[in-house]
Amino acid sequence: MDSDLVLRLLVVIVAAGVVVAVARLRPRRRGRPLRTGGNLEGPGVYLFTASACDSCDSARSVYVDVLGEDGFTEFTWEDRPSLLTRLGVGEIPVSTVLDSTGREMGSFVGVPPRRALRRAARRMRA
Repeated sequence: MDSDLVLRLLVVIVAAGVVVAVARLRPRRRGRPLRTGGNLEGPGVYLFTASACDSCDSARSVYVDVLGEDGFTEFTWEDRPSLLTRLGVGEIPVSTVLDSTGREMGSFVGVPPRRALRRAARRMRA
């Protein structure tokens, strides 16, 4: 093998390793997936979905399993497009857990971990 080729290959491997290391070590900023202020009434767990969404079906089953059929409020894109637009829903499923003062106790994009959803709902009720 040509030494120049070996050197180039090593440079590519090292560069790829640096990119992976930086991506893993970079602090992740928690964005606010929703603008809930004044748009939702009272405390509760709110799930935003669409009817033709497999991830939404998976998320819904987690919410039903953890909170029960009546333990959350679901808004679909088809039924409430203006609300989802006003809240700034950019991807679905997305949810938020609000306490009685409107403060966010948790928010999830995608299918939430059961434990995290339970914890957010407990904090909401406290």
